[in-house]
Amino acid sequence: MKDRLSKNMIVNLLMFVAMALTSISGYLIKCVIRRSTGIDSVLGLSRHGWREIHLWAGIVVVVLLAVHILQHRTTIDAWFRKQLPHRAARIGVYITLIILLAITIIPWMFM
Repeated sequence: MKDRLSKNMIVNLLMFVAMALTSISGYLIKCVIRRSTGIDSVLGLSRHGWREIHLWAGIVVVVLLAVHILQHRTTIDAWFRKQLPHRAARIGVYITLIILLAITIIPWMFM
């Protein structure tokens, strides 16, 4: 139990850091590093460098989110069983979620 909790905490902490980095880099790209502000780099990174960080931090968020969901699949399944007692409705929700996940991941496989 303690080992599982430690793994959950590590995944959650890494996901939080990746989300913060995605947010911070997005803000820097959108609001700070612009011609209109006259600032062309932050911490030695140009707009293109921050875009790379933004991209890879976002990918890490998606991967860690998938790991997080897998870690808690029994709890998630129990919640869906309680909220949607009809099996057909649950299957429809699961299929929709799988399609959304595929739409999120598949484009990155062809880059």
